[in-house]
Amino acid sequence: MMAQNTMCINYKDGSVYEVPIERIDSITFVDKKDAQNEATLIGDWLWGSKGKGYYEVLTLNGDRTYTGYDYYLEYGFDTWTYGTYMSNAIMLNLWSNGYGYRRAYRWFVTALTENAMEVMTQMGSFTYYRVQPEVYSLRIGEESYECNEADYYVFTDGTKVIDIDGRKLKGISEGTTYILRYNAASGLIMAYKVLVGT
Repeated sequence: MMAQNTMCINYKDGSVYEVPIERIDSITFVDKKDAQNEATLIGDWLWGSKGKGYYEVLTLNGDRTYTGYDYYLEYGFDTWTYGTYMSNAIMLNLWSNGYGYRRAYRWFVTALTENAMEVMTQMGSFTYYRVQPEVYSLRIGEESYECNEADYYVFTDGTKVIDIDGRKLKGISEGTTYILRYNAASGLIMAYKVLVGT
């Protein structure tokens, strides 16, 4: 009789974790009170850098599809990527198909919390921040969303919205953008979507 040699754990987000049976000593089921608070990959994630000249919004969906939106600050244009992904333990594989090309990206998720996802890619290490449900809304020329004493803005794009001395936001052109804000009370960097209107 032939026996299986690997135990597969299938997560609700579509990821699969495989464990060789020879490594398992015992299996125990427990009632974990805060299990619902475990971090998930599903959601919108922002990485941005003025020094690198662009920001990216990565949306990972529950059906294992994803979109990548990149906005290039100096040139004022954006690009979209669509594809599928699969997560297996710390591996995050992203596939993008288009007319005449197929791209594959293999990332290592080195840390994942409810607020941040650190990844190691072929281009280096990056930290993406989960986009919060709260949306900031500004008018062109309006200054608003002033920070508390210890808070400050880590990233603004400088094309649709700028920060005044890192303390408050000012809308400068119409459109949608994203920001990173440091929250001293929690010690976390938070990502937000910003709508700038006329």
